[in-house]
Amino acid sequence: MRQFPYNSIVLGPLLLLLLLAFLFASPSLAVSKSRGKKKVQKEEPVDICDIDKSPGEAPIFCYCNDANRSQNATEANCWVLSKFEPTDPTWSYFTSQSHLEKLTFTVRQINSLDFVPTDLLRRMKNLRVIGFQYARLLEIFERTFSNFSDITDINLSRNTIGVLHKHAFENMRSLTVINLDDNRISEINRDTFVSLPSLRKLYLNRNNISTVHDKAFKLLGSLQELELSGNQITVITRDSFHGLHNLLRLDLRGNQITMLGDRSFVEMPELAELQLDQNQIKYISDRAFDGMGNLRKLQLSENQLVSLQPHFLAGASKIYFLDLRMNALKTVTFDNVKPIVRNLYDSNGYLYLSRNNLICDCKLAWIWGLRNETKNPKLQGALEELTCFLESNNASQKINSEDPGRNQPHEMREEYYDDNSRDDDNNEDDVDDNNGDYYDDSDDENSLSNSHSKTDYDRRCCRKHLFDLKPDDLPCPELSREDLMASEQPSSRHENARVGSSGSSWFSSGTTSVQAGQSVLLASFLLLSIPFFT
Repeated sequence: MRQFPYNSIVLGPLLLLLLLAFLFASPSLAVSKSRGKKKVQKEEPVDICDIDKSPGEAPIFCYCNDANRSQNATEANCWVLSKFEPTDPTWSYFTSQSHLEKLTFTVRQINSLDFVPTDLLRRMKNLRVIGFQYARLLEIFERTFSNFSDITDINLSRNTIGVLHKHAFENMRSLTVINLDDNRISEINRDTFVSLPSLRKLYLNRNNISTVHDKAFKLLGSLQELELSGNQITVITRDSFHGLHNLLRLDLRGNQITMLGDRSFVEMPELAELQLDQNQIKYISDRAFDGMGNLRKLQLSENQLVSLQPHFLAGASKIYFLDLRMNALKTVTFDNVKPIVRNLYDSNGYLYLSRNNLICDCKLAWIWGLRNETKNPKLQGALEELTCFLESNNASQKINSEDPGRNQPHEMREEYYDDNSRDDDNNEDDVDDNNGDYYDDSDDENSLSNSHSKTDYDRRCCRKHLFDLKPDDLPCPELSREDLMASEQPSSRHENARVGSSGSSWFSSGTTSVQAGQSVLLASFLLLSIPFFT
């Protein structure tokens, strides 16, 4: 009889017992595995557009369009109601609306949001418009807004931003608009805006900008509108706008600019509209607007101009809208407007001269011709309402002798002074920006400049409506040598412009005045020539 080894006899029953134990234990193992899966199953995120159903109190509440259609909202405006930390789980709720194209945050409690959730914005692939308002974003750090290939519009107005770091906005091929209005930005550095090939509009109004570094905008070759109004800019040079060769509109209103030097805007050959109102400009170089062959609209109201260089518009001969109101100009000569005078004949031509300190003399004689030549009835009406100061000299005595009741120097002077004290409380903008209409401001024009005392005006007789005078009533003052040279010598920079329908004079009734002026010029020229011949 064959014998089995002892080991085989022992191991056989053991293997059988193990097999039976496994068979009885397998159902419980399956149940255990099933229960384990249920415990670790991932929960669906809370819908950001239905956040009121989320557990606990969330720091934000969002209004969405298409809110009744799950996960189909394209716009969400979220109000930040309490402190919103970077680690708050509510940020994960935004993944519930993957189709969002416009996302804005409006902070309702001070200091509730003090950072830009850059990582979240990168995960939202359909996003086109981003907005933050009333947040506490003291600085926009390097590459905060970068590599968003589909973003078209960024609105960061009213966020107490003080500093824009280099490369803060970088590499966004679709971005067309950046709004940084109403912040606390103090300077614009180079390389803040980099690789933004589609940027068309940049708004920096009402900040604290005092310095625009040279070539700060050099990489914005596609920019068409730049607004810098309501800042503290004192100096501009051609390098301030280096690279803006496609800019169409520049707004510099409400700054502290004191002068415009040679070729200040030559880097912007396509510029069509330049707004320089409400600055402190006292001097404009005769080459300030060189290279601005496409400029159509120039606004210089509410500055401190006393005089103008004879040919200061030589480089901008296409201007049809010129606003010089509310300066301290004593005269505006034909040489000043000669490069653009033909444009003013057109029905769309506008020229604002009211509220200056114009002196009634023959230097204003060209205005009769413009009134007769222009096709714009509103311009005609505005010119007819112009006033000037008639100095107390032989001319005013002549007028008084012809019509004793026509002037009452002392009383009118006092009345004028009182009227202007009321005007200071009622200084309204007379320009309708929508259509450029003229308004009748004859009752309050020529307000006293702060730089002039009442004594200065006592040397003049009174204020007169320019067209109440006859052209031959206008005195021709003795001219300085500079005036003589500018008036007598033809300018090499201009061709002779048409001066009236007859081609010989601006007005038919002013022949005596023109001849008198020519006589004065000739006599002055002869007197000045005596030292050279002797």
